[in-house]
Amino acid sequence: MGGNVSAEYRALLLQKEYGCDYGAPMAFFLELQSPLHYCDGPMEIDEKVVLLAEDDPAHEALFRRAVESSGVACRLDVVHDGVEAIEYLFGTGKFQDTGCRIMPALILLYLKMPRMDGLQVLQILRRVRGDDQIRFAPVVVLTSSENDQNISEAYRRGAQSYICKPLSYPEFTNTVKETLQYWLSLNRSVPQEHVDAYAMHEGL
Repeated sequence: MGGNVSAEYRALLLQKEYGCDYGAPMAFFLELQSPLHYCDGPMEIDEKVVLLAEDDPAHEALFRRAVESSGVACRLDVVHDGVEAIEYLFGTGKFQDTGCRIMPALILLYLKMPRMDGLQVLQILRRVRGDDQIRFAPVVVLTSSENDQNISEAYRRGAQSYICKPLSYPEFTNTVKETLQYWLSLNRSVPQEHVDAYAMHEGL
């Protein structure tokens, strides 16, 4: 009973903070208490998924080229605004009942997106995560904004890294390569079975 009350309370907080802008009912925010991680299509064994939240098709195309040329083995899934990012991570909306779900190994988040921006996405993940710091993949903000306020807010809301996009394509490609190499190869994340075991123990 206590767990249900806690989930409803957290959902109420989220709805109060974001319900007016997003227009979502309480049921949506209740679903956010039990994330399901979606992947589209067949997965290779040990294949790592990178979720990119980017609304500009031209930037998405550049990023796909940069990933392909990086030499880092990963699969890139793309959502086009903050709402889609939340729906992807929690298996709701267009990603509901789509079969295979997996936690992305890395979330790359742009700040300026329609419907729900990157800072709002970070805030929702932070609220849902609570004290459970292993519940979601690391979030790297990848943006053209060098605004100190945006940087501070991104870290305050739970971003693990903040990277300003270089203007030249060669520098951009190298930045993407180094980012993927660090987070997917050098960095050691919490094993997925430990995340699942913790979530089951906590009734998440």
